[in-house]
Amino acid sequence: MTQPTTYLPPPKLQDYIASYGILEIPEGVSEPYFSPPLGLSGFIIESINTHNKVVSKLEGEDFFTENAVVTGQVTYPVYGQLIGHVKTIMVFFRPLGMYQLFGTNMGTLKNKSMTLVDFLGKRKADKLLSKIKEDQNSEHQIQVLNDFFLGLNTIRKDIDNIKRVLEYIDINQGGISIKEIEQNCHCHRKTLERHFKKMIGLSPKVYTQIYQFKCLINILQTQPQITWSQLADQAGYYDQSHMSRYVKEYLKVSPNSMVELDMDFINYLLRR
Repeated sequence: MTQPTTYLPPPKLQDYIASYGILEIPEGVSEPYFSPPLGLSGFIIESINTHNKVVSKLEGEDFFTENAVVTGQVTYPVYGQLIGHVKTIMVFFRPLGMYQLFGTNMGTLKNKSMTLVDFLGKRKADKLLSKIKEDQNSEHQIQVLNDFFLGLNTIRKDIDNIKRVLEYIDINQGGISIKEIEQNCHCHRKTLERHFKKMIGLSPKVYTQIYQFKCLINILQTQPQITWSQLADQAGYYDQSHMSRYVKEYLKVSPNSMVELDMDFINYLLRR
């Protein structure tokens, strides 16, 4: 699949936005796409779509069918078709980013999407989309998004504990139990569950499982000659069958069949 171009946000936005991606498919070209769970939420905006057709599925159902949507955390792969000419702008929010920027209860967006108009309100959404589409220069479009996000009032209250937990999960590559998080981050399980679901959109257990899977794929990319048993051990799984369970859940194939997937695009997504 055509590889997106990555753009980084300015320093003032880096606590909220991991990166932007712009993907352009030329006229007459049709490409499938497949995205495993990323542990992130996002905006997906098609600034060009000559066929005005969007094919995006999750668990066999339409995930979104509009040209500008907001997506929450997903626990299943999203897949579909890009039919050119299409130019797609992707905003990858950090786990707390959408909550901090918009105050959204992220639990309401789990495995769901909503139109940008419904999320922002028609006036704000129309204004933002108009600015994005008036000049198709990619740098201009990224600047429009940066200006929009910089103009928001961010939420800073009551996130320190969750940020500390996210850092602990990162240090341990997701290979930790909720009990270990409780003990090492000095937080109560019920409070942790409530805050994660509200601010991130997933339970801490599911988030750590997705994060561990992301680390597994990143290890595999950097060490392509590694054996499955070595990979399972290095990624913190109990054994190879434990690792295989999550590969099958998030990629819908066995580890031996991963070569059939577009791993370049999957690696691009999971580096976020």
